[in-house]
Amino acid sequence: MAQPAEQSRTKDLYGLQWNRYRIVRPEEDQATLQLKTGLEPADFAGKLVLDGGCGMGRYARQAAGWGADVVGLDISEAVRAAYDTTAPVRARVQVVKADLLRIPLPDNTFDICYSIGVIDHTPDPRQAFLNLAQCVRPGGLMAVWVYQRQSPVVERIMHVHRGIARNLPVRVVETLSRWSVPIGGLKRRLSNSRSRLVRKAGLGLHALTIGVSMHPDPEVRACDTLDWYAPKYVSHHTPEEVESWFEAAGFTNIHDPTVGHTHFHPGQGQGVHRVGIKK
Repeated sequence: MAQPAEQSRTKDLYGLQWNRYRIVRPEEDQATLQLKTGLEPADFAGKLVLDGGCGMGRYARQAAGWGADVVGLDISEAVRAAYDTTAPVRARVQVVKADLLRIPLPDNTFDICYSIGVIDHTPDPRQAFLNLAQCVRPGGLMAVWVYQRQSPVVERIMHVHRGIARNLPVRVVETLSRWSVPIGGLKRRLSNSRSRLVRKAGLGLHALTIGVSMHPDPEVRACDTLDWYAPKYVSHHTPEEVESWFEAAGFTNIHDPTVGHTHFHPGQGQGVHRVGIKK
């Protein structure tokens, strides 16, 4: 169980992050939700949906706009931002401040549940997954995205970087994330170069600044970098591990929804995407 100081950092971070970076990019948000769930807009119409870790509410807003009734959960003051973000679809969205390790919702209720980049920021990702899965009705769909485990060398570099950042105050990390925006832009230009030599130089820069986002939007770049460096809890997982969670929760037809999917967004990231249907 999380200690009070650790829980406080999590709440402070996401309260600051999602109230400061209230970024709604409708086309990208739509593509992201479709990519990570494997669903089309029509699949959401008339469904009861659980957003497990809604942040500032961009995906809840998207799902509700497609005709779903959505319950969004978040542990932090991000619920204030989510309430504002979902104002255009207010009648279809309820935002609840709650911990994914203690979900105050009934079992076997939701048609669709998704959790995009959230449970890997909890003290117990597997339990957070199982708690969300318990809320899904038989025949319902569950979709998750978590950070993917990398090679031992890359994991070591990330561990060192994050070890430094998580000992700094959240607001200091946020300032550094904003200062890193030009670096992310340079990384993006180098990686897209036609010159093999320039691309190799870009790989070297990436190794030194592995968590600095290359998203084309500078505001999203700062937000993503903050999200990568600042959390107290960050876990990386293998596809097999995530699939074992689905199996333990009684899901079938477990697969990667991105295989053969035509939707794309620039902030896809390296992660494990899995969806399943509850028996």
